Parts: sequence; structure tokens; C-alpha cells
Amino acid sequence: AVVSTQSTGLKSSSKSVWLRNVQLALCSCIVGIGNIALTQQDHLTEKGAFYDFNGTIAAVIMSQAYGGLLISLVVKYTDNIVKVFATSISIILSSLITIFYLGELSFTMTFGCGLFLVVTASMIYSAFPVKAKTE
Repeated sequence: AVVSTQSTGLKSSSKSVWLRNVQLALCSCIVGIGNIALTQQDHLTEKGAFYDFNGTIAAVIMSQAYGGLLISLVVKYTDNIVKVFATSISIILSSLITIFYLGELSFTMTFGCGLFLVVTASMIYSAFPVKAKTE
């Protein structure tokens, strides 16, 4: 996806970030609705599409939508490496909250090594910024 985003020229494109976001969202909706129609047909006809839909689910959907818009701005105005680091740190923080607050995951050696590598890579990237080439 990163290579595709760079090769399509997101930063140099005449199309706005919002238009690109809508295009990607429409493709995702088509695939998602098709998947639900094929795999959950019995559930849809029996209980409807919004069965058990509540405020918590609406908040999660809004949070994901807002996060997607923020990511599109990050990709538009910074490097993809910043997006990768932000995503990695977000996953780690979410996992740590799940481990220590909710108690649903266990802290393993593999997770500890991954945590160490992501934090170290982020620190090294911040400490030694890449200088722009002058031509």
C-alpha cells in the first residue's frame, strides 16, 4: 500500500486528500457490503443490518473515521515513515492498555522484543533526521 500510495503521486496529485479518501472509502464499502451480503445473509434477513447497534459502536466507527482522516493528512504532509512509526506506536499503546488495564492479553517475550524495536527505531529516527538532498 505504501508503494502504491507513493507511486500514484499523492503528494504531487491535483486531487485533494479528501477526494482520495472518499475514493478509497467507496472501494472499501463495496467490498465490505458484498462480503456481508454473501456471508451474513441469514442474519440480515432475520434481524436486520443494525441489530444490536448502540452508542459504543457508533463511537468506535466515528473514531476510526477520524483516525483515517488524520492518517490521510499525515501521508499528505509528511513522510510515510512517520505514518508507519505512528501506527506502530499506536498498536503498542493499544496492546499495553489491553494487557494492563483490561487484562485480556499476556505480555510475551515476542511482544517485548517488538516493543523494544519499535521504540528504539522511533528514537533513532528522531535523533538522526534525514537531511534533504541538495541538487
